[in-house]
Amino acid sequence: MSEAQHRIASVRRHFLKHSRPLVALATVLGCAGTAKPRPASVPASVTAPGRASGLDDELRRELVDDHAFPWAATRPLIWSDFQGSPPSDGPEGAKTAYSLSSIWKCRGTAFEFRVIAAFRARQSWVKPAVLADDVQRRTVLGHEQTHFDLAEVHARRMRQVFRDLVGPCGKTDAQLGGIVDRLAQEEKDEQRRYDAETNHGLFTPQQTAWTLETRRRLVASR
Repeated sequence: MSEAQHRIASVRRHFLKHSRPLVALATVLGCAGTAKPRPASVPASVTAPGRASGLDDELRRELVDDHAFPWAATRPLIWSDFQGSPPSDGPEGAKTAYSLSSIWKCRGTAFEFRVIAAFRARQSWVKPAVLADDVQRRTVLGHEQTHFDLAEVHARRMRQVFRDLVGPCGKTDAQLGGIVDRLAQEEKDEQRRYDAETNHGLFTPQQTAWTLETRRRLVASR
């Protein structure tokens, strides 16, 4: 599958077509959460209906190929997860790269699907200036964690939309893919709004509000 890199998000889609069953995989790649270091003394991550199936194997292979791991409430991000090489210039102090992958299959009228948010370690990075400052180490990581949490919020929304679809196996690949694209655009828009309203985590009250609201949404959508 070809891969496109963008600052906020891009879409890659690979449809595996068979007469029946039909398996389709769509992955949204996000590079969000570029947190700017604050002035300092130093220089400047699937729950779905149905049992385990080939869909799970397909997603596992994608995670392995992408050196990624899924979102988990018991597994918050740590700085050693950010394995990419940071750029030498630019104001950003860190970047969280993630994916939202959805896969579905029809056997007659039986519809199976999975959606997963995953952290892409080799595309995520942090600058030494952030790690050298105790305050930035904590606050910037919190900002990046909320980016990943927001990705999980939208993964759960995709799952709910798939659960609520009427006659999904009567829809074409293009129709189902269009639903994914629309939801992916909404996710991208919210990630941008999060960065804008928090000034990439520098506005503490706004950052706290976003963090708490995102956690509330995760609890409400379990």
